[in-house]
Amino acid sequence: MAHTVFNRIEQRTVQRTVVDLLREAVISGDLDLGEDINETAIANQMAVSRAPLREALRQLEQEGLIHRIPNRGCFIIDFTEQDVIEVFSLRSTLECMALQWAAPHLTPDDFAALRECVEVARQAIARNSLAELARTDLQFHEHICVRSGHSRLLRAWYGQQAQSLMLMNLRFRVLSDYTPETVVRDHTAIADALARGDADAAIVLTRSISERVQKELIDVLRLRAQAAMPVA
Repeated sequence: MAHTVFNRIEQRTVQRTVVDLLREAVISGDLDLGEDINETAIANQMAVSRAPLREALRQLEQEGLIHRIPNRGCFIIDFTEQDVIEVFSLRSTLECMALQWAAPHLTPDDFAALRECVEVARQAIARNSLAELARTDLQFHEHICVRSGHSRLLRAWYGQQAQSLMLMNLRFRVLSDYTPETVVRDHTAIADALARGDADAAIVLTRSISERVQKELIDVLRLRAQAAMPVA
């Protein structure tokens, strides 16, 4: 071939793709809680060597999505009730603090961006795109965290993002009869409070929503545990 048709594929592009695909499978629930990760099967399906897959597993372990058991292998994290409480109490604390810091600086453009997130969530519900809904849920709060101007808060918030996404997806799938609609209602209420300059109301709403979501997810974990029990 005398002329160039293809660009060189960088190894880091392969690595990034493997990480992204594996993360999405975990967060979406295609790989279930507690599931054993079959490295050979996944590598064969992706048509990659074991090296980038193992590096991806190490990264997802750092993100809290998988855990490694010596002499047994890697497994998708299986949340306990305490895990749920810790994730959402941390998230609530960070987001309430972000509201305090961001509220004095929010502009009409910010309120428009928050309402756009609400509209995207409404459209995701109409399409029954629960994974998109979970991402949009976090994007709403991410906007406020970014506008807080608090870099350390933002890093801490990003640190819990993957586990929050995983749990929100689980909640939407198992309680699909009503929980998706709560995103629109909850975020509309928070945006309205911020638009009228009532950061305290937005903080109270955020704490109340977090407590409700914690209870719902604990119910989900208990339902899963009951379903897994052998029939007498």
